[in-house]
Amino acid sequence: MQIASKQPLWCIGHSGTEVMMNLTPATGRRMKFYFEWYKLRPIDVDWGDGKHQTVAANNSEGAAYVTHDYPRYGKFRLRAVDVRGLSFSEGDGWVQDEPYMNAVTSVVDYGGTLTRLDSGGWKGCANLERFIAPGSTWMGQRTFYNCRKLKEVVLGKIGIHYDGSFENCTSLEDYTTVSTGQCWSYIFRGCTKIRELRLGNVTQFATQDFQNTPNLMDIWIDGKTVEQIKQVASSGNIASGYGAKFPWNANANCRFHGTNGIVLGNGTIIHS
Repeated sequence: MQIASKQPLWCIGHSGTEVMMNLTPATGRRMKFYFEWYKLRPIDVDWGDGKHQTVAANNSEGAAYVTHDYPRYGKFRLRAVDVRGLSFSEGDGWVQDEPYMNAVTSVVDYGGTLTRLDSGGWKGCANLERFIAPGSTWMGQRTFYNCRKLKEVVLGKIGIHYDGSFENCTSLEDYTTVSTGQCWSYIFRGCTKIRELRLGNVTQFATQDFQNTPNLMDIWIDGKTVEQIKQVASSGNIASGYGAKFPWNANANCRFHGTNGIVLGNGTIIHS
């Protein structure tokens, strides 16, 4: 009897981390990425134009900027094997508003090695529509801030979200994660299209995490009662980052789903 593969369909036949790009006169033909080595293994890069490059781990930082000049405009697929981190910037504000950042349309990690999503790493990428990193465990601040075409995100067991992870991602509709962990401020602020969030385990929310999310009507949280979500239980409540309280600016009719029922954004508890 044949046993069906447990791999997602989008993963079959692929490996490494793939970046889809569309180079135009507006973006230019030079791309510059920030690579972080996975377990200090050399990174094999296929630039998608017939050129290959091995990026050796040659510094104590475990990371480096790598530049590549493409021979022409057009669509290309970069594939990098053994990357722990892949982005445009090593920190929020270090690199921003560069034309080449608008060339990227999709990032998919098939190898499960992409664990770090650096602060400001994809901030303001105007044409990024898809980001799939099921092995990710760490999210910096404003990683996807102002990615206004970003529609689909898949994450892993995230332990912490620093400020503004998805702030102003106005096209975000499909969000999948294993766990969310500790949230600081403005995580989903301005995600005006998102309708539901299945967040897995959550230990903290903070200031205005759900502000200006008019279509967000359902939030599922694992392992918490509605009293713990509302922060009125005797113990085990979701923590208040910066003193922020339930419902963290979610709309009044938003349904927070707990283990024993629903609590609305207006505070009404409906036990199951």
